[in-house]
Amino acid sequence: MSMEPKEILEQDQFEELIQGLMDHDYGCCDDFILPSTVNGLRANIQRLKASGEMMSSGVGNKSGFQKNKSIRGDQINWIGDQSIDPFEMIYLKKIQGFIAHLNSTCFTSIKSFESHYSSYEKKNFYARHLDQFKTEKGRKFSIVMYLNKDWQEKDGGMLALHPKGQGQINISPMGGRMVFFRSDEMEHEVQASDTRERRSVAGWLKN
Repeated sequence: MSMEPKEILEQDQFEELIQGLMDHDYGCCDDFILPSTVNGLRANIQRLKASGEMMSSGVGNKSGFQKNKSIRGDQINWIGDQSIDPFEMIYLKKIQGFIAHLNSTCFTSIKSFESHYSSYEKKNFYARHLDQFKTEKGRKFSIVMYLNKDWQEKDGGMLALHPKGQGQINISPMGGRMVFFRSDEMEHEVQASDTRERRSVAGWLKN
């Protein structure tokens, strides 16, 4: 059975992320979703902020949860699995397709994923950390998709990756860019921007 051009493009994107993980401990794919979807998701953050639904984030889970702006300073809003927002539905379907590809080609046994909007005001950051909780090991892979329009190098706000045995890698949070790495291995940090707000969708693939 032949594949449609869209399906071929998606498989190429998925393979780019997987190959990057294998070769460099992280995958990076530009234009992972269409600009119209990036714009729609970014507008959702603005709407959630205006209605007071973006909540201050914290560190730790369950009983160990605490808010600490010296470690983490973003605001978040979780995206529901059954969302009927048209732009969230496009995002959710694309990630479900990526999971299906991962499971069929890499035998990763991913069973679910969770994700939230993330918004950093100017000068806010997230200190170096792993995405794996000490008491909960379900997160296997982390994904970050950026929603920023016309991001420039002078804006800063880089995702700084710290692969074991390698130097620091800085990734600019350009709109439509997807980054993919192992939750329990890749230490990383979100650097502050002194010029503008920084927006993304962060997610975790779980077994």
